[in-house]
Amino acid sequence: MRIIVTGASGFVGLNVVEAALARGEEVVAAADTPLPAEALAAFARLPGRLRVETLDVVDAAAVRGLFERHRPQTLFHGAALTPGPLQERERAARTLQVNIAGTAIVLDAAARVGVERVVYPSSVAVYGTNAFSGGLLDEETTVPQPQTIYAITKYAGEKTALRFREIAGLNIVAARLGQVFGPWERETGVRETLAPMWQILSLAERGEEAVLPRRCARDFVYSRDVAGAVLALLDRRDAEPAIVNVGPGRVWAVEEWCAEAARALPGLRWRLARPGEAGNVNLHGDRDRAAVAVHRLTGAVGFTPTFFLAESARDYAEWWQQTLRGRRG
Repeated sequence: MRIIVTGASGFVGLNVVEAALARGEEVVAAADTPLPAEALAAFARLPGRLRVETLDVVDAAAVRGLFERHRPQTLFHGAALTPGPLQERERAARTLQVNIAGTAIVLDAAARVGVERVVYPSSVAVYGTNAFSGGLLDEETTVPQPQTIYAITKYAGEKTALRFREIAGLNIVAARLGQVFGPWERETGVRETLAPMWQILSLAERGEEAVLPRRCARDFVYSRDVAGAVLALLDRRDAEPAIVNVGPGRVWAVEEWCAEAARALPGLRWRLARPGEAGNVNLHGDRDRAAVAVHRLTGAVGFTPTFFLAESARDYAEWWQQTLRGRRG
C-alpha cells in the first residue's frame, strides 16, 4: 500500500509514518519542515520504503503535483496548525488557511487520482464546552460545541472532509483524536500545547522535579495506539462509521503515570503542588473533560489499544532514554 502522509514532520504524522514503515508499506512523507534527523535514522531501519517531499498544503499546484506523481492508494491528511491560547490570535488567519482551505485542496487532489481511503484526523477538541457536561463523549449523541480557533478549524475541516464523501466520492473517515502523548512529540514552536508527559520527561532530563498543579485524570491516548488506529482505519473500505473517536477507553491520572514512569526512569522526580503553590507542568486547563466513547473504534473498526498506564509509561521512558542517547551521540 502506498500512503501519503501530510504533516509528516508533526507529532502524530511521524508516528503514522513509523507505523506504516514498520509493516512494510510505501510511505510518501510530505511536510513543510524537515523530518527530524533522529526520526529519519530510526525509519531507515524499518522494512518499508520512505520518500520525503516538501509541501505547503495551501499551494494547490504543488499538492496536485504530489498526488499525480505518487498516485497513492491511501491518505492520512495530518497537516494542521495547533495554536494554543498564547498564539491563537496572531496565528488565526494562517490556522484557518491551513486547516480548512488546505484540507479542501488536499482532498480535491486525492479525489482526482482516485485515492481509495482517507483518514482525516479531527480532534476531541470539537466537543468544546460539551466535553464537560458529564458522561462519555459519543460520536452520535454528544453535540460538538467548538470554542477555540483550533477546535473550530478542526470541526470545519471534519465537515469539509465528510462533504467530500458526497461531492467527490472519496471514502473518508474522520478520526477524533484524544489528547495524544508519546514518542516523537517535540518542541518546535508549532504546537504550543505539549502534553504533560513530555513536560515531565523534559524536566527529568534537566534534573528538575516535576510539580503537578493537580492529579489531572483524563483518557490520554498514546501516540503508538493512535498510529495503530489510523492504519486500522486506512485498511477498512467500509463507508461507515464516518466519525470515530480514538482514545484508550480508560482514565488515569498524571500523578499515577509519573509513579509508573519513575520505575523505568529513576531520575524522574515528581510531586503534587502544595496549597498556593504554582506547578511547573502545564495541564492545559483547570478541569478535566469527560472520556470519549470508543465502541466504534473497538467494535466496528476492530482496533483495541494496547498502551495504557503502565505500558505507556514504560515504553515512553525507554524510548526517551534511547533517543536522548542518540542525540548526545
